Amino acid sequence: MEGLASLRHGCPGGIPLRVPDLLPHLTGLRIERMLVLDGVVRLEAGVRAATAACPTCGHRSRRIHSRYTRRIADEPLGGRRLEVHLRVRHFLCRRTPCPRRTFAEQSPSLAPRYARRSTPLTGTLQQLGMALGGRPGARLSGALRRPVSRTTLLRLVRALPVPDRVPVRVLGVDDWALKRGRTYGTILIDQERHAVVDLLEGRTSRALATWLDEHPGVEILCRDRAGAYADGARQGAPDAIQVADRWHVLVNLREALERLLTRKHAAVRAAASDLVPAPAAAGPRGTEAPGDADATPARRDRRARRYARYEEVQALHAQGHSMRQIARRLGVARNTVRRFLRAEGFPERQPRRPRPTLLAPYVPYLRERWAAGCRNAAALWHELRARGFRGGYSGVAARLAGWRERPDAGALTTAAPARRFSVREATWLLLRGGEELDPHQRAFLSALGQRCPEADRAGSLARDFRTLVTRRDSAALADWVARADDADVPELRGFANGLRRDWAAVTAGLDLPWSSGQTEGQVNRLKLLKRQMYGRASFALLRHRFLLAA
Repeated sequence: MEGLASLRHGCPGGIPLRVPDLLPHLTGLRIERMLVLDGVVRLEAGVRAATAACPTCGHRSRRIHSRYTRRIADEPLGGRRLEVHLRVRHFLCRRTPCPRRTFAEQSPSLAPRYARRSTPLTGTLQQLGMALGGRPGARLSGALRRPVSRTTLLRLVRALPVPDRVPVRVLGVDDWALKRGRTYGTILIDQERHAVVDLLEGRTSRALATWLDEHPGVEILCRDRAGAYADGARQGAPDAIQVADRWHVLVNLREALERLLTRKHAAVRAAASDLVPAPAAAGPRGTEAPGDADATPARRDRRARRYARYEEVQALHAQGHSMRQIARRLGVARNTVRRFLRAEGFPERQPRRPRPTLLAPYVPYLRERWAAGCRNAAALWHELRARGFRGGYSGVAARLAGWRERPDAGALTTAAPARRFSVREATWLLLRGGEELDPHQRAFLSALGQRCPEADRAGSLARDFRTLVTRRDSAALADWVARADDADVPELRGFANGLRRDWAAVTAGLDLPWSSGQTEGQVNRLKLLKRQMYGRASFALLRHRFLLAA
């Protein structure tokens, strides 16, 4: 025992304080004494009332049968753990009709029946569990003098009731990944209140239709272009107006353009080569395709394997095999087979652009010293250190080792290396166009249009559609679809057919102010919570925490 503190103390010049004034949940208790034992504050208390009411019949009794002590953990006091040792009395119920013979008195303001923690401490731990989860919450609660296990923390979170649902008029629907590529779910958002409504397992039409049947009243449903959600909305809420999100419509357009340029990848590479001056094309960092002498042996081997697979796909297709049969026979995905068959030549892979490194600003100096005849990596590294280089010796040695394999690699060049345009980058350039591009990008689009008129027509149509969506001009949609049919671009024709199948939702997306923006924001919050749990929790716990956090 470190000390004994009396609660009967004066407060000159102020208002005397009592323990119930500082700890209101102890109202109705008689504090007998306060002890500090091994760094833990212990309050010994008992109930003030002389009688207690029977929980069965309500009759009050003063006849005591026995006593026992409850140890209840409470909020820390003065940076120390606090325990309340509550002396509980067992009373006899003498009322003849009552089947209960004995009962224990309760202190509901302190803790519920059978609880080992006070009501304020339980509330604090529940907030920690909702915010941090199991292990992180347990670590923080221990540091805050509220020790608890992770399983207890999660059990307290599960005990919290989920807020009651209110009728939803405008519903947002989207999918989210519990395990990306394997397990998915559906998130439902109240667009008017900007609040989460529910999480569903799976992203099927049946799951959405079942929920809509159980929760009538949805008048507007905002979704992406997924067919499953369109079918589920038609089955569960046939009278609701479906709204296709405008951003997802533009994503579908970009994907159509990307498929076109993947098929015309040879024209994309040729257009980039047209912009290279002759001296730069012969330089040490030219634009030769992967697989030439400028590539590493590992890259040449990988390209050779891909090219052999490409020839096998073409040969089997010429023999009359279907894409499914070719994919099964070669052990590749059907999308790979489809890409090989649609391409007008072997689809080369775009080499990755080198990431900026600490050595990049000093490469010109290295080239000068290399041209001057200095080949010692250690000496060059010390010279770079004197110039402010903060990297290690290994990075300089690795760069010089590559130059030693190709003696002309470190030579000084006056022309800038050719800029390479990937299929995805070319897609974005086609969508933007005009004054949004720099002169080099416009020159590339001009060269691409000369090499591939089909891409030029598709880019013009794509920019018109982007303007149409930005201005939300639904009246011009039918005319654009007709122009896409006449453009003789298979990818855009397929995109136009998709718009026709979802015509009502697409036009509603242009006419109505609703979109999936709120839904996408809530999906980001869900991702944060899911990753915070490190994949250890079940769907039920994730749903419970997310609905409570909303």
